[in-house]
Amino acid sequence: MTLITSMLERPLDPGYAAAADLREKAGLPRATGLRSPALIVFAVIIGTLVGIAAIQLRGGETTKERTRTSLIERIEKQQEVADARAVQASALRAQISGLDAETLRDVSEELAQSVERLSLVAGAVPVRGPGFVVTLDDAPRADDDGSNFEPRANTSDSEGTVFARDLQILTNSLWEAGAEAVSVNGQRLTSTASIRFAGQAILVDYRPLKRPYVVTAIGDPGKMPATFADGNGGTYLSTLKSSFGISVETAVRKEVTIPASATLGTRVATPADKVKDSATSSPEGDSS
Repeated sequence: MTLITSMLERPLDPGYAAAADLREKAGLPRATGLRSPALIVFAVIIGTLVGIAAIQLRGGETTKERTRTSLIERIEKQQEVADARAVQASALRAQISGLDAETLRDVSEELAQSVERLSLVAGAVPVRGPGFVVTLDDAPRADDDGSNFEPRANTSDSEGTVFARDLQILTNSLWEAGAEAVSVNGQRLTSTASIRFAGQAILVDYRPLKRPYVVTAIGDPGKMPATFADGNGGTYLSTLKSSFGISVETAVRKEVTIPASATLGTRVATPADKVKDSATSSPEGDSS
């Protein structure tokens, strides 16, 4: 208590008071720390430097935002151009397919029917029929307990996000359930198509997809949905929905349309007359 009382009564240390008295007796002011011209100049310089640095940082951030906005606008414009050209290419491809079919019918009706069946299987022509539609979307908020288990082991903080492998498993399960044609956001899947990721984007045949991810399959509406639900695909979707909060919606449609593949091309061809001659000719049997 004595120490506290002493500090309250004399807050200034006696040594400092004695030094101030000596300076006063020598004709100097008692305190010069805050009145020093050098200290004032130093404070002004520091303040100026801090202000300049803040302005530069703010200006750099503004430039960065302007550049980012400009890039986004350019990407969106080029994406619109690419989409328009894709629609035009699809229309031209359909026109070419019609002309090819007419030419083949002039050569051989059987050959034309065979090519039509192969085109359907290869994804070279659009198809229409009853279908099964599965829509996936990211979870609105990732607030799970952080547990990692199958079917999505080794997940991170983005476990509520739809991954490329989720679409791969889904589409493979639809094929297994009897799907005759499958598309993802309008992109036709063929034997040469692939679903992959690039950073945070999901690509189908190098075309980026936007959420939500709509997977459309054409098949028997009485069998395919039930077979899919009872198989690995149904179990997988149930786990994504219950454990990771991913939005899953399924619907059976009376009629859906799946476009032709935009990247399918012919690599090997045989003249139609040779194919016709080979189909009509038969080997002669040996006689003994």
